[in-house]
Amino acid sequence: MAARGPRDAPAAALYNSQVTFAAESLENQFAATLGFSGAVAAGFGRAALRLALDALDVRSADVLVPDFICAQVPHAARLAGARPVFYRVSADLTVSATQLATAITPATRAAIVAHYFGRPQPSLATLAQICRERRIALVEDCAMALGAGGVGAFGDASVFSFTKTDWCYGGGLLTARSPDLLERARAIRRSTFGPAASLARLYGLLRRADFAANRPARASLAEHCGRALQRLARIPEGNFYDAGRFDSLLPPFAARRAVRLLETLRDVTARRRAIVQRLYELLGPSARLLFRAEPDARDTAAFLLLRSDRGLARRWVERAAAANVTLRLTWPAYQDAAPGQGTTALRWLAEHLLLLEIHPHLNDAEVERIALCLRTFEAAG
Repeated sequence: MAARGPRDAPAAALYNSQVTFAAESLENQFAATLGFSGAVAAGFGRAALRLALDALDVRSADVLVPDFICAQVPHAARLAGARPVFYRVSADLTVSATQLATAITPATRAAIVAHYFGRPQPSLATLAQICRERRIALVEDCAMALGAGGVGAFGDASVFSFTKTDWCYGGGLLTARSPDLLERARAIRRSTFGPAASLARLYGLLRRADFAANRPARASLAEHCGRALQRLARIPEGNFYDAGRFDSLLPPFAARRAVRLLETLRDVTARRRAIVQRLYELLGPSARLLFRAEPDARDTAAFLLLRSDRGLARRWVERAAAANVTLRLTWPAYQDAAPGQGTTALRWLAEHLLLLEIHPHLNDAEVERIALCLRTFEAAG
């Protein structure tokens, strides 16, 4: 169990003041950097989402959730006392007005819309209009889209994460159109959230190793270090992301790391976009393997998505690993139900979609190595 912070009253008071000061510094920097009127920090993105739903008072109501999403999202709705109701996501990871509108029930109080893998949802303005007309709060899940153009602009509340596109010791941020909603979120955080500094530090170290594995030159060492750390910490094999909490405060060292990420966000995003553009060029005809036909100027470029041939996704992951290129399956990490329970679109995504994280410090040789690896999939079929 994670440490709950200093036990004696003076030490606890000092620690709480440090947590508050660090969180407020991050909140101010975040709002100023990304153009929001205010923000509320939490220990993890899932905790920020829980804060948003609690502040929106969704208890005993329905919350619309995309059917292609990480399990933490519907769980946050359940913890807020709501019933998650799933709506369909298309195989191209977009959401139509019809898909959202047909899922609305008389009890719906909020709808969560995700920006997948760094790219803004193209129909968000239309989805926001539907929510306004039906008096439903729109929550933008921007966890994988930190730095993407325009995200968070339409939601009544929007949630960001510092661990999905880089490494950090946790870190979630809630923004909102209403100052009152932010104040309610702060009050909920004060009364129900607690420190989890030990968990945050371990989580950050594991994510740092996981993130470093996205560089071919360091993949083997990073993977070895990450697995050794998991064994040392007695974390079961699997997805360490599951260790995050829904009720934790952001410790000062995590807030300071997040501020540094904000300070370099513009340059990092530009570097990633240049890397992705170069990969498209190097792939040439093999670019047919890419899920998205061309780069998007609003995209964070933190992820490159591949569409594998049917039945070959795991084989491609293994073949890439042999070349020190880290490919990841997006299933089951991004889904609450088993593939057989889903739609045709979900089954397609489960069988075909692969993820390559773009490390901003990839050098030219590493970029060329990744492109060469991906071209072998085209040749081998």
